[in-house]
Amino acid sequence: MNSAELVTALSQKLQLSKTEVNKRMDNTVALITAELIKSNSVSFPDFGTLEVKKREERISVNPASGKRMLVPPKLVVKFKVSNTLKEKLKEIKI
Repeated sequence: MNSAELVTALSQKLQLSKTEVNKRMDNTVALITAELIKSNSVSFPDFGTLEVKKREERISVNPASGKRMLVPPKLVVKFKVSNTLKEKLKEIKI
C-alpha cells in the first residue's frame, strides 16, 4: 500500500475528504519526526515502537576492490514490532 492508497482507504473509512486526511497524515508525520529528533520513542499500541538508536563507528570493506573504509557513527530509526502484532502474524497461513 502506498501513500495515495492509504489516504484513499482512510478517507473512505473516516468519511473525510482526501485533502483533510492528507493534512492529518502530514501533521502526524511531523509530530512523529519531531519526537524522534528529540530522541524520544514513539509507541503505537498493538503495532510497535519507533526509536532512535546510535550506530557505532565501523570498518566496511568494498567487496570489489577490497578497500577498507571507516564508516562514521550515525543515528538511525529502528522499529520494534509489538508482541500483539507478532502473534497475529504467526496466525497467518503461508
